[in-house]
Amino acid sequence: MTHEVRRARIIDATIECLSRDGWHGTTLSAVAREAGISRGLISYHFAGRDDLHSAVLESVAATVFGAGAAEVEERIAAAPTAGEKLQAYIEGNLRFIDSHRREMAALAELMPNLRRSDGTPRYDDASEEPIIAGTAAVFEYGASTGEFRVVDTRMTAYMLRRCIDGAASKIVADPDFDLDAYARELTDLFLKGVRA
Repeated sequence: MTHEVRRARIIDATIECLSRDGWHGTTLSAVAREAGISRGLISYHFAGRDDLHSAVLESVAATVFGAGAAEVEERIAAAPTAGEKLQAYIEGNLRFIDSHRREMAALAELMPNLRRSDGTPRYDDASEEPIIAGTAAVFEYGASTGEFRVVDTRMTAYMLRRCIDGAASKIVADPDFDLDAYARELTDLFLKGVRA
């Protein structure tokens, strides 16, 4: 097995452990068991738990913020009106979350727990800025066409993101949570709130 294949296997095992066992249950020994390798092999490929978690975050972020964003942006671009763009944004995000539950659960464990060397959270407001800016653009477009009333687009974007991120947390706690119904209600709520 090549170095890169084994690293990927360890990262995948860590994602599985984080999503199933949480932050505290994801030890190097647990990851080794999940990957079917010795703990020493993890140490060969990663400098320690922090290095492994950083690699996992990069992998999950590439999926969630890379592929997920591209998928949602494609839906938004295809929607002809501001209301349909907002609906595409909400439904696209929630569908992506639904189809990537394992990664979302791992991300929910990593984001509040990963720290920089000075002890500050690794994921902070600055990390979220591109997501908020992209969300605000949907509301700005609607206001520019007259379909939406003028609102504080950044504040409205922040509120919508919290609703979407909250759904990601909810499905971790409640796998039977109805994301389709949630998407309908959330879309209806925001459209009624911003329509001119």
